Amino acid sequence: MKSQKTISRAFLARLITKNGLKGAGVIKTLEAITAEAHRLNKSAWIQNALKLWQWLLKPASTAGAPPFTMFTVGNSKLPFVSWSTLPGFNCPGAGACFKIVAGLVKGWCYSFKAWRYPSAFMRQLQNTVLESGPVFRQIIHAELERILASTPGPITLRLYVDGDFPTLEVLRFWMDTLKKFPRLNAYGYSKSLHLFKELDQTGYQWPQNYALNMSSGGIHEHTKTGAYVRNMAVYRGDFVAVDVDRDTVKRWSKQKLTKADRREIRGKVDAKKVFICPKYCGECTLIKENPHACGNREKFGGVSIVIPVH
Repeated sequence: MKSQKTISRAFLARLITKNGLKGAGVIKTLEAITAEAHRLNKSAWIQNALKLWQWLLKPASTAGAPPFTMFTVGNSKLPFVSWSTLPGFNCPGAGACFKIVAGLVKGWCYSFKAWRYPSAFMRQLQNTVLESGPVFRQIIHAELERILASTPGPITLRLYVDGDFPTLEVLRFWMDTLKKFPRLNAYGYSKSLHLFKELDQTGYQWPQNYALNMSSGGIHEHTKTGAYVRNMAVYRGDFVAVDVDRDTVKRWSKQKLTKADRREIRGKVDAKKVFICPKYCGECTLIKENPHACGNREKFGGVSIVIPVH
C-alpha cells in the first residue's frame, strides 16, 4: 500500500461531507487540513489554510478583503471574469458527473482536478462562504464595483466555472446582483434547473443580462422541470457534451475538424440547430457585438451547443 504524500481529494471530500459548509464546519475543515498538512510536511497547504482560517475568525462586518482572489480574469481559453465555488457539493442538480460513494468522489467532474492546488481549493471554499450570507455578499458587490470602475464598457462574467447555484437564495442573490450591475453580461452552465423553475414560479422578473445554458447530464434535464426551464426567458439553449472518436477529439483540440468529424459530432444530438464549440470562448463566432455563442440569447437562442468530451 502506497503511503500518502499529499492532501488527497478523498480526504477533502470526507471533511466537507462530515463538517458541512456553514461557518463552524468550515473552521473544523480548515483545522483538520492544517493538522494533516503538518503531518505530511506540506507547507503550501498549511499557509493557505491558515490564511482563510484567520480571516474567517474575524467578524464578518470588519474582516475586510478575503485572502484569495474572488473573481479570476481569464486566459486564452476563457478570457472573461469568472466566479467559482466548490464543485459537486454546490451542485444539487448534478448527475453522473458527481457522486460520493464511501467517502470518495466518483464521477467525471473535471473541476476536482484543481484540488491538487491548495490556493485553488481555498478560493473555491472561500467563495462558497462568501455567497452564503448577506454580510459576505456585500464584499462580493464591493469587488464587482472595483472591477467595473477599472474597466470601461460591458464586462462578460461567467457564473460558474466550478460549482453551481446551490440554493434558491443564492440564485436570487446573483440574479439581483446582475440587475444592480447592468454592465455585466453574464452567462453560465447550470444543472440546478429546479431552482430556476422554483424562482420563476414566484413571478420573479429575470435580468436581461444573463444567459442560461442547460448543462447536459443533470438529473432534471429530461424531466418536466427541464421542459419548463427551456421556455423561460433566461434560457439560451442546451450545452451538450458528447462522446466521439478519440482522433476526433484530438483534431477538435487542435481546431482542425474535418467535415466527417463535424458530421459525427452533430449526429450525437437530437436537435435541429447545432453549433460545435470551437474550444476557445473569446471569439468563437464572427458576431462583433457578442462574440461568444454561449452568452448570446439573441443570435443563439434555442441552438444546441455541442462539445466533445475531452
